[in-house]
Order: sequence, then C-alpha cells, then structure tokens
Amino acid sequence: MVPRAFAMAPAAATKVFGEASEVLGRDLERYYTEGDGAQFESNRDIQLGVFLVNHVHLTALEDAGITADYSLGLSLGEYNHLVHIGAIDFADAVRLVDERGRLYTEGPSGVMAALFPIDSDELKPILAGAQSIGPVAVAVCGSPTQTVIAGDKAAVEHVAAQADDICFADCVVIEHEIPMHVPLFSPVAETFEPVLEAAPWKSATKPYLPNVEGRFVEQNGPSTYVEPLRRHVFSPVRWCESIDFLVESLDEPVFVEVGPKKALTNLLSPKWHRVPKFHTDQPNDPASAFDGLVKELTLGS
Repeated sequence: MVPRAFAMAPAAATKVFGEASEVLGRDLERYYTEGDGAQFESNRDIQLGVFLVNHVHLTALEDAGITADYSLGLSLGEYNHLVHIGAIDFADAVRLVDERGRLYTEGPSGVMAALFPIDSDELKPILAGAQSIGPVAVAVCGSPTQTVIAGDKAAVEHVAAQADDICFADCVVIEHEIPMHVPLFSPVAETFEPVLEAAPWKSATKPYLPNVEGRFVEQNGPSTYVEPLRRHVFSPVRWCESIDFLVESLDEPVFVEVGPKKALTNLLSPKWHRVPKFHTDQPNDPASAFDGLVKELTLGS
C-alpha cells in the first residue's frame, strides 16, 4: 500500500509522509516502507497509514490540476474528507487520526463482517434473532446489496450462518478485533469526545457530508464536526444513502475513488447507479496508470 503510493507519486508521497513525520516525531516513510509487515498489525498504525496514503493520492491529483467540488469518505475516510473540505488542517488531522487509532485499539473487542448479496429487510430479523447470543448490529450500509455487521464474535458468526442459510449470502470477515460503528463500541466515544473538542476546527470551504447523516449538514462552528464524529464511533456508516444523495443532488457527477485499492468503486455497480467512476490505485505500474487516469479526467471523457 505505502510503497505503491511512493511509486505512483513520489513527490506527493515524500511531501505527505515528511510533514506527518514532523508532526508525530517519527520517520513514517521508513517505518511503513521498510518493515516486515508487523507495522500493520496495530489498528493505530493501520489507521494512520491508510489516512496518509489517501492523502498522497489526493495531493497527487491536485498537483496534476484535478480538483473536486465535493467529497465524502467511508469510515476513516471521513477524516480525509474533512481535510479536503478545509474543516481541519492536514497536520492537525494527523494528530487526530493517530489518537483515534490509539483509543480504538484500547476499545471493546469484536469482529466486523461484510455480507452480500443481502438487503436490509432480509437482515433485520436475522439480527434480531442473534441478540440473545451477543450484541451485533449494522456497521456500514455499503450498497443496496452489501451490509457490514459488527459486534460480539459469536453473534456475528451466528448472523453470517443464518444469512447464508436463509439468503445464500456470502460473508467476509474484514476486521478481527475492533467492532466499529455499532453500540458495542460506544465507550470509545466517551474517551474520544474530548479529543474532538480540543481539535482546531475551521470553517469548511466545501460541503460537509458526515457518515452518520448521509447528506450535507449546515455548518455552525466546531459542533458541526464534533457531534457527528462522536456518533460516528458507534453509529452505522450510511454510505448507500450518501451515494444516493449525491447522485440525486448533483448534475452529472463523476466519482473518483482516491486511495488504495478499489473497494468503493466495486460497490458502485451499474445496477445501483450508472455513473462515471474511476479509481486512483493500480497494483501494476501505478505511475503509468495514474498518468493515464489524469489524462482521462483532464480530457473530460
């Protein structure tokens, strides 16, 4: 992930990782590029690494003259969204994400799993039936046919088995330790709230679209960001609603996934919305692929 970002846009990567290293007092480029993989065993380091790589991709696009009037981010990506809209400076966001990762690592344990294809009406009775086993709830509404659940491991496994038996839904465990975006994780919100309140928030220059709302919110000082981000810890990500809202609100939107891999691009299927979509990351020859993307977007194709 990190080496590919340096191969794609070395100038942007050096700039982003250099500034973040100064903020945290660590050589982050060396840490993430020269390790044996152990640096991705800690959720704190995963969150920071993904946030930085996302910002490398955004910086590379902007350096190439490609800008966006609107943005949104799924889960951790909301912090990249906040930087993009000008609600917080990059350096302050680095500190915030690093502390978020520390607190998440210390939070309640559990698992997260993606179920597909399944819709919310099919999933509701299955979730209700699992509560006697342990707490489990919807964590991310990813698309009309993909939902992420999180909670107690035994309860999540029960829901997955029932979803397979009843709906023939597949299950992929995407997080083995931290049950984000569900009530089980609410104690973390209490410890994270003072951190959010102390952050130097600014007046954003672009619309804010928080995960917990699924639409733009009126901006009214620091509380604009603190309260949605506090709820973001233990409330579901309304990604499906967010995409529906943007497609309905904007004239001929073009979606560009900015960051590693293309999970969000894959979610946005033609059966859901037939809109132009691109992604910035390519595992093979990332620099040439990125140059091709820039040309395509610049030409407006």
